[in-house]
Amino acid sequence: MAQTNLEVGMKCIKYMLLCITAIFVLTSALIISVGTTIYAIYHDVSFFLEDHFFSPATFVIVIGVIMLFVSLFGCIGALKESTCLVNIFAVILSIVFVLEIAASIAAYALRGQVTTMLDTNLRDTMPKYYRNPEVQDAFDFIQSRLNCCGVDSYLDWSDVFPPTGVNGISVANISVPNSCCAESRFEIVDNTQIDECVKLYANGCLPRVFYLVYQSAGLLGAGAMTIAFIQIIGIIFSFSLASSIRKAKNERERRRWEIQEQMINAYTSLNPDNEKTSPIVYVPFHGQTNA
Repeated sequence: MAQTNLEVGMKCIKYMLLCITAIFVLTSALIISVGTTIYAIYHDVSFFLEDHFFSPATFVIVIGVIMLFVSLFGCIGALKESTCLVNIFAVILSIVFVLEIAASIAAYALRGQVTTMLDTNLRDTMPKYYRNPEVQDAFDFIQSRLNCCGVDSYLDWSDVFPPTGVNGISVANISVPNSCCAESRFEIVDNTQIDECVKLYANGCLPRVFYLVYQSAGLLGAGAMTIAFIQIIGIIFSFSLASSIRKAKNERERRRWEIQEQMINAYTSLNPDNEKTSPIVYVPFHGQTNA
């Protein structure tokens, strides 16, 4: 009966650890998706960002991939009932936990640099709009996607003069790019379709790009902290399960030894003639005895 209870306990421990590894597989997929999403957002405005802003997102993606492979240790350890693999699983999770805390701190630290960096980059690159195709593509992207125009407003384009032959939107003697158009009106004149802009975006792009980058960095840090908290529970639980497996194995060995001893004792008690007797050892004596 005790042996049966022990086997049931070992199965419960095994299934609990398998559930933990399954949770960490899902967590790994979640952190990879968060990292790739933030990286994609940063990539959309990468022309105005410095390279080190991509580091936390890349770091989080790498951590998620590591966690995905590390989960195999917990799964194999549960199936093989190996305390060594389970302990390795818990130790590596502890190391990944430290890395996630570092990534979270880096993401929050970068938030303080967003305002100055974006303001400088937007104002420095804006005069190159008509000379540099990369700058043109970058500004057209943020203006059309974020529904904005200029840095602070469309008036910022008053200092940027288009070259001859380039058509834009003329507003109060200011030529702004077509990507600033919020609403267009189509007319057909002499079988020719004419596109006329009737409304411009009123807001500047700086506040909107700042909000996008700032909130993305905060989401990255919050996601890393949340997953790190889940990992703490997993680490504690993994060490506890490793200890339980070790105790269960020791109990199993103890029960096996007791059964063997009982079988040996039962056999010798039924066959007393076959019991081995200890040989008599004679010690040589030199001296004199008194009668």
